[in-house]
Amino acid sequence: MNPISGSFKSADDTNIYTESWLPDGDPRAVVMLVHGVGEHIGRYHHVAPKLVAAGYAVYALDHHGHGKSGGDPRTYFDTFDQPINDLKQYVDRVKAKHPQKKVFMYGHSLGSLITLVFALRYQQLLAGLVISGTPLAVESAQPALLITVAGLLNRIVPKFGATPPVPSTTLSRDEAVVRAYDNDPLVEHGNMRVRTGYLIVMNSREVVARASELKLPMFIFHGAADTLCPPAGSQILYDRVGATDKTLKFYEGLRHETHNEPEQGMVIDNILQWLDAH
Repeated sequence: MNPISGSFKSADDTNIYTESWLPDGDPRAVVMLVHGVGEHIGRYHHVAPKLVAAGYAVYALDHHGHGKSGGDPRTYFDTFDQPINDLKQYVDRVKAKHPQKKVFMYGHSLGSLITLVFALRYQQLLAGLVISGTPLAVESAQPALLITVAGLLNRIVPKFGATPPVPSTTLSRDEAVVRAYDNDPLVEHGNMRVRTGYLIVMNSREVVARASELKLPMFIFHGAADTLCPPAGSQILYDRVGATDKTLKFYEGLRHETHNEPEQGMVIDNILQWLDAH
């Protein structure tokens, strides 16, 4: 199943690339896919069709400075409003196409943080959240001095690539996935920009502090062997959210991208089971 490609102009006149997958007939609901840092929605071409086969309409975009979207330097956000506002613009378009359908948001890694901040602002637009490999505990794994230095660098050289790139072997135990990631020209393989990393820390703090405001049904899951984003972040989110309908699942032995592990079929089936129930 091939995606339908599209684009729109963001508020700052950046071209934002989109993809959508539609089932035959009337969709049961809508799922918005929100990808992680440095990657692009093309890396979810095996996930979306499985959701569509179950009757869901799937929509996704490449964040500002990612994949096929515009924005320089790459993987850089001036503020976290940039990806949030782009996502809001796209959600409004999607809801106009499917006015009577529930909209769920499925965010992975940085995408889960964008999803959570989006939900804090626009909770009324969504029916539930699927949160994968969240970075909420990334700060706890870093020396306090490093966070202080990052704050200083953020004011002086925000666009500087300071943090080493994601080690591809932390993503999956599947060697084919690792090779594809390493050779993907749309993946940003350089160092993470100072401001992007700093915004992840600052917005993670905000989500943790305000998690009790989130009342939406939520499926939170994490690879227990994730060394990129500590699994403790998912436990923190589960413990603090105000939702009464919440599920937390750790996958033993799986790394950061559970949807790209050899057990991906089980992971996606669990997502579908949760969506079907909601």
